Amino acid sequence: MKEYKKITDSESLWGDLFLPDKPKLNQGKGIRLVLFVSCNGGNNLLNALALYEKRYPDQLNIIGVATDDSINPNARITKKKRVWNEYNDEERSELRSKVLDSCMNIGVPCYTGSVKTDYFRNIYKTWNPELLFMLVFGQKLDSFLFDYPTIGAYNFHPSDLPKHIGIGPQPFHEAIRKGLKTSVFTIHKITELIDIGPTTGISTPINICLEDGTYPKSVITMFEKITSVSTWMGVTLISKIIARQACGKSGHVTRIDFSKELPEEIKQLLLKPATDDRNELYKVPDHPLLTK
Repeated sequence: MKEYKKITDSESLWGDLFLPDKPKLNQGKGIRLVLFVSCNGGNNLLNALALYEKRYPDQLNIIGVATDDSINPNARITKKKRVWNEYNDEERSELRSKVLDSCMNIGVPCYTGSVKTDYFRNIYKTWNPELLFMLVFGQKLDSFLFDYPTIGAYNFHPSDLPKHIGIGPQPFHEAIRKGLKTSVFTIHKITELIDIGPTTGISTPINICLEDGTYPKSVITMFEKITSVSTWMGVTLISKIIARQACGKSGHVTRIDFSKELPEEIKQLLLKPATDDRNELYKVPDHPLLTK
């Protein structure tokens, strides 16, 4: 990992601000994007969009990241809440380090404290984001944070929100209670109501069962499988946003038909049975915009 400067301030309530010693070189071109992400899914989305920026520096500019500090006993993102209670202490530490390492390697600041403080609001203003993406972030955003970006704010959620399944911090438990064999990954506009904002798009069906039709022992394997498609969908969304901006259009992207956007190869991968291996990351092929 590249070196960083850590700034600790009691006004953050918990956590720190990490500044890379070698910030990325970007002359302010491209849409200014901030990410609120954690876990493998959020980290993979961050790195996919960083690769997009590297290939198209005039289109995108990642300017800051906020992540969960799941190892800090003072944080409200504790090991007893949300998906974090499925991981042990070592795994939580490793997942936090992955996001921090990615930020330092990309050359962008990473914040791990409370986001509903004047301290972070001032940091956020200096980042001056035009666009916000959120995936597996444990804090509820207030209107200042999601209304500030002029281009929009989107949440990526691993359940079928249009059918009101998996709303809130336990997206998989309701699917299991209902005996569902598949789920989807949802992108929606962030609003005051958690996971209720207008839907932008959903993935094609994702098999959440083992080969024998039963569920994995740990929801972590379901979690990793559903969020594996986040990179492909995130790159698709950013490309649509950039295209709209180029045409002078404003406002959120209201609809993406991922049944048409996703290639057949990925659709079939998503339909394959899950495994009982907690370390299985279910990688999908890169978006073609990242391989050109």
